[in-house]
Amino acid sequence: MSKQELTIIVKSIIASNTLGEQLEAAQQLSFFYKKLIKHSHSDANETLVSGGIALSSSGAADCVDDYLRTVSFIKGIYKAITKLLTDSTEKNINILYAGCGPFATLILPLLPLFDKGRISAILIDINASSLESVQNFITLIDLEEYDLQLIESNAITYAIPEDFIVDLTISETMDCGLTREPQIAISRNIIKQLSSNAIFIPQEIRIDLAYTFFDYEPYFRKTINEVKGYKELQPYPYKVFVDRLFTINKEHFGRENHNSKIESAFYTLPATFENYPDVCLFTELTIFDDVELKTAESYITNPYCLMSMYGIRDYSEIKLIYDFGEIPKWSYQLQ
Repeated sequence: MSKQELTIIVKSIIASNTLGEQLEAAQQLSFFYKKLIKHSHSDANETLVSGGIALSSSGAADCVDDYLRTVSFIKGIYKAITKLLTDSTEKNINILYAGCGPFATLILPLLPLFDKGRISAILIDINASSLESVQNFITLIDLEEYDLQLIESNAITYAIPEDFIVDLTISETMDCGLTREPQIAISRNIIKQLSSNAIFIPQEIRIDLAYTFFDYEPYFRKTINEVKGYKELQPYPYKVFVDRLFTINKEHFGRENHNSKIESAFYTLPATFENYPDVCLFTELTIFDDVELKTAESYITNPYCLMSMYGIRDYSEIKLIYDFGEIPKWSYQLQ
């Protein structure tokens, strides 16, 4: 019954269109997990790695309640798997899930929708307790007939087995403004090991620079009975778009690149800025094809405030530096 119930929920996620439909379907998935897996997850196994902080099992489990993120990723991954299976009707596909957490939310619920003989997957997480939870879920849902390998490893340094040619990689290990968590370090490691035809999800991450009033920008927040995001809150009308700082995709890290810093050009600071005093970053994702996650639809796409122009004097230009060598962070240089 559990597998059948899960399949109904996932089909409702894929079919959802309106904000209300998406929230209801994602909440059903969250309730399903909490009903099925009753034990609590550790919040003490957060791990510092060279490239970011890997969430604790508890923190990773909470991600399922970031509703529009959950819906958008499941929709995009479903679309990617369907495309791979349709494009090559005779070929099995290999999936790599880097940073699966205790629920493996972005792949396990989708498996019952596909032929078990055509999908193999490696699920990686740095926390052994998360993998124990995943194995428990696989058993409870009766997914043991699928070809699944659970690997305790650091995805930033993980070497894909030579006999496992990856068709689809999934990695969602990010925070707003690409700070704190190791999304970029993981992406760089995995992408350089992929073939040119492999799909990496998210397909694209875009970071834009704007001058705005941070307190008036739409900001995703979850309360007990509702979720507020950009669909309910209007964008701040005086925001000034400055530039797209960078786009992260397969092409960005498709070549050998040892540099862990990305630097922008210098941008002119406005002489008067009462209506837009804050230097802010805005994140949007293309998960796959036309499935996107926009600003303030999720914790991971909330605006990120770098600085207030009220705090500086006698400077006319700013350059931004993104460093993901240790804990990902932004800094700036003035001139």
